[in-house]
Amino acid sequence: MAIILLVLGLSAFFYWGNKKQIWFCDEIYTYESANGFEQEWPAYRLDEWMTGEDVKDFLAADSDSLSLNSVTVRLYNDHVPLYFWLFRFVSFFFFKGSSSIWIGLSINLVFYLAILLLGYGVFLYLTRSPLLSGAVMFLTHVSNRLVLEQITTLRMYSMLLLAELLLLLAGLWILREVDGSKTRPGVFFYLFAVSVTGFLTHYDFWIFYAATSTLFCMWLLLRAFKHKGKFWAAREFRYVLAWGGNFVCSLLATIWVFPYCRWNLNRGKGQMALQSVFVLSVQKIQNIIWGYERLAGSIFGELVPAPCALLLLFGGIIGGAVILCRKKEKKKLSGLILVVLTAQLYQLVVCFTLPDAREERYLWGSFTIMMLCMAWGIFLILKELFLKIQNGKIRRKVQYLVSVTLVVGILAGELMIINGGSGIAYLFHPEKDVSVLEEHSEIPWIVYGPTIGVYSYYDWTIPKKLCFLSPDNTEADAGAFGKLEEDRFILYTHEDYLPNALDFFGETTGHGYVAEPLTRSTNLEVYLVEKE
Repeated sequence: MAIILLVLGLSAFFYWGNKKQIWFCDEIYTYESANGFEQEWPAYRLDEWMTGEDVKDFLAADSDSLSLNSVTVRLYNDHVPLYFWLFRFVSFFFFKGSSSIWIGLSINLVFYLAILLLGYGVFLYLTRSPLLSGAVMFLTHVSNRLVLEQITTLRMYSMLLLAELLLLLAGLWILREVDGSKTRPGVFFYLFAVSVTGFLTHYDFWIFYAATSTLFCMWLLLRAFKHKGKFWAAREFRYVLAWGGNFVCSLLATIWVFPYCRWNLNRGKGQMALQSVFVLSVQKIQNIIWGYERLAGSIFGELVPAPCALLLLFGGIIGGAVILCRKKEKKKLSGLILVVLTAQLYQLVVCFTLPDAREERYLWGSFTIMMLCMAWGIFLILKELFLKIQNGKIRRKVQYLVSVTLVVGILAGELMIINGGSGIAYLFHPEKDVSVLEEHSEIPWIVYGPTIGVYSYYDWTIPKKLCFLSPDNTEADAGAFGKLEEDRFILYTHEDYLPNALDFFGETTGHGYVAEPLTRSTNLEVYLVEKE
């Protein structure tokens, strides 16, 4: 069953990966952070005619050295570096001189397959059914929009999800170890490796780590208090001390690998978030409400009312917890409660400290964890209901009918949510028609405006002739435009600057120009301009 799941996962990954277009600014910054240190941004080379290959060179690894330290330095006052090191490594050794989308997708594929196998193994342990475990992972990770968003975005979110899942497993492993007769160090070596990896993946992992360690250690301390008069000698207390020491070692190791993290957290968005911790406002309450709306929408789609979706989500989890409580399966019950509380605490903290914009992608991991907990809760509920049917033959028929109905219904719902790919964030921009742009690759392209954003950079790998002009209409701008020999060209600009651009072109050549809207490239309009 695991092999079938992997085949289905690979098929889904390559299907959606081949539809991927790069338009999200942070994805361009991924290339810039990993490979862009080799040369300056092409847009800085004003009034110089170049080709799309020059833009590709900026996005690609071309130098003779791996230069991971150059990536590290470039990330000063920015992200932690592990994903960008991997991006540089894959670019350098497997995609030398290429700006392929598959640099990032191949990295995501490794983490995605690891997540599939990890989830399958966990559900196999919980359900003892390969078929059911495969079905759960197929519905929640192969045909699911929420996960497809994470694996098709050329950033570290699939890597972050894996790190969060592995950290939760470390906490659950510690809960299991604490009931043993002796302390085994293996769990803490594992916790150290996961912690350092996560700390170097994304600063939001630091928040997730804080939520996880706080809740799990509080649980252990509560258990330690049950040892009357032996609190300080309790195994639970010793495990809390060991976790604390492990955190210190992990933090020191992270600082040793990436010293900039010592002050990165107090700059930019990190500084804004930290400063907002002690500020309570209506906006923060609205952000928290928005977080739950997106939790519902990400899992069930926007067509399902958020209250109904949240009722189903938390109802499934609570129902499963009640069944575990009745069966006195305390370890599984405590594990489920702690995992759900961790995801919820993380979500609340992130929403409460959102710096300047509501960014759903920071919550993708916690949403996925909540979805998995709901899936297990619903499994427990259905299993309990099936057991109430005394007749074995009838029970098997009902199980089959309900299972098929659920799978078909959920799959159909997910296909509606995905909506041919338009429901997957950052897969492609609905307003941008890349095929139209490719049809005009043979004529010159001009980018004109005061702000040359990074959203359209991957577009600019298409043309054979490309020039960036400033909005100041300088002599250098006029000289560059004067070299244009063709009677028509593609123009990228903000709509408000179109009249200025056309006037400038006319004054430079003495001819009139008309512009026809062609498509849109996120924050820029694209026109086909021709001489009158």
